[in-house]
Amino acid sequence: MPQLKEVLLKNWYLKLFSLVLATALWALIAQESTSEIFFDVPVEYKNVPADTEVIGDTAKIVEVRLRGPSTLIREISAKDVSTFIDLGRVPLTGETSLPINAQNVHAPFGIEVVRVTPSLLRISLEPTGSALLQVLPATMGHVAQGYEVETIVVKPNQVRAEGPASHVRGLQSVMTTQIDLTNRKSTTIQTVDLNLQDPLVRFPETTPIRVEVKIRKKP
Repeated sequence: MPQLKEVLLKNWYLKLFSLVLATALWALIAQESTSEIFFDVPVEYKNVPADTEVIGDTAKIVEVRLRGPSTLIREISAKDVSTFIDLGRVPLTGETSLPINAQNVHAPFGIEVVRVTPSLLRISLEPTGSALLQVLPATMGHVAQGYEVETIVVKPNQVRAEGPASHVRGLQSVMTTQIDLTNRKSTTIQTVDLNLQDPLVRFPETTPIRVEVKIRKKP
């Protein structure tokens, strides 16, 4: 017991000073005016089941309204705030509405999450589909007068597409970006991109698409 008393009394003046300082800081913060701030924050979808795609009317950005002491609010930036939705228990059939509120927001300590807009997200999950698509070259313009296109060779001439099954199903081919042949008189070789308008369909293999357009004089 005497040892405990010695520990408590050792440097008692420093401990008392720390207590007084902490109390003063707490009182200062408590009396400080509060402020609010808004941030547009990307939504992170966690625990997405394997071989599954998030589709439908899903929000990519939500507005988060925060409130707290002015000194803390001034120090916050968008990178200090994050939002998430757990999809671990969302069914694979149909559309599901999930609430998003303060419990789905990570904010700095001492900051209150006042509101998240929208407060409801519509989520749809669908199995991932895959298909092998034929690559079709797209050209524009006309070769020089007296010349003609002999052949067009595409390498590779097939690519694998992945995405939500309903978006991949039925796809058979994909066009390249356009190759300008205006007034050309000789063979041209270009590396082009794939031109698929559906943002939910992707090409996991990043092999460059090489197109060779052989041009010759008309016989």
